[in-house]
Amino acid sequence: MRNFILFTTLSAIMFTSCDNYQQDTYEEQYVVESYLFANAPLPQVRLSKTIPAFEYYSFEDAAVSGAEVEVRLLSVDGNSIENTFAFDQNRPGIYTTNSTHHVLPLRTYELAINIPETMHQITASTVVPDTFAIQSGFQDTVLYQATEQFEFTLSKSTYPGRQSIYIFSTLVEDPKVQNLTPFYADVYEDETDLIQFSNNSSGILNYANFDENPDGTVTLKYPWIGITFYGETKMIASTIDDNLYDYIRTEEVQLGGSTLSPGEIQNVLTHVKGGIGLFASIASDTVETYIRRANIGF
Repeated sequence: MRNFILFTTLSAIMFTSCDNYQQDTYEEQYVVESYLFANAPLPQVRLSKTIPAFEYYSFEDAAVSGAEVEVRLLSVDGNSIENTFAFDQNRPGIYTTNSTHHVLPLRTYELAINIPETMHQITASTVVPDTFAIQSGFQDTVLYQATEQFEFTLSKSTYPGRQSIYIFSTLVEDPKVQNLTPFYADVYEDETDLIQFSNNSSGILNYANFDENPDGTVTLKYPWIGITFYGETKMIASTIDDNLYDYIRTEEVQLGGSTLSPGEIQNVLTHVKGGIGLFASIASDTVETYIRRANIGF
């Protein structure tokens, strides 16, 4: 069992379509993308600009160079800066740090960006979720659609001011059409589907989706519909901060998960001042298993 860093890629279409609905003309904005993982080294910071929705998107063309980038660890009480980590430009739009600092769970980190050319300031902050571990429910081999439901038991994770919110994902590093499970084999159309199916997410889950055990652990029965391929599969459990939670739930509404008319749908929430995007944090744990076909005896 080991930690696995799973990055979420933000859609350029989303960033260019979630402007204020009263806006009649396109307005360029700065876009931030960085994900802190509890107990992992500080990640890269990606900085770019939006482009009009109907123009071809390339990160290299939209990348912003020459920015001054810092990540700050706040004190436990949040009233002062405990440590500051400088980030240098690695290549256009990509900023990294030489610091050996590992992200601390249940602590607050701030992002501060200055664009010297325009003196534009971008800031954001995140509270890192508590760590946890997948304690049971994983096997070396799982029989697809066995009578006994596939399930995970997780140690308790806390988050300030609310219950923990989880996302479960399956990741297949070498997806093949012949290994698709029946449902996904029926809906498969082209190579794009294959890539999408190889990283399949449960969507947002909160405590209402779990069985709480007397010892404080929680158990989730994982639906078979979430298994996309036979063969070697990584099963990733993640608990997310408020920034990622708000982004995902409002993105789902933008993509058609609501009966509201367009004028009533709120913009995607990103909690970045002076720009848009995600400065978010995650705690995760991963197990590896083999999904076996029901008609194969090994």
